[in-house]
Amino acid sequence: MTVLEVAVYALVLTGGKTPFFCEQKDEGIPQGAVAQVECTNGLSATEEKGVIHYDNGVAVFRLPDGSLSFSNGITAHWGAGSWVQFSNGVSMRRVAGGNFRSSTGMLCEAGGATKASCHKDAE
Repeated sequence: MTVLEVAVYALVLTGGKTPFFCEQKDEGIPQGAVAQVECTNGLSATEEKGVIHYDNGVAVFRLPDGSLSFSNGITAHWGAGSWVQFSNGVSMRRVAGGNFRSSTGMLCEAGGATKASCHKDAE
């Protein structure tokens, strides 16, 4: 799990229109325990065995074919132009620098290994 992954899925879960910031919180976590990522949009997440668990009860995991599965029923499939289309109307695609652009006008980008933000795209 990367902080950027948590941010991208959090953007999908919230409909993708409001800017937010996510940060990995390591302090107070026992050695060997899973780090927690907290986002300013009210979501936080941990990972266990490759599954990202959000505090709102939604889990996100990859299926054997590489596709994503959301426990709340959101589905994803490849669309035109390398966009991943989610069933809630949000689409995402990877852009330069390993960042992600959404169909809602947001850009999600990493700020090092422990931070990520999703904000209005200037492009």
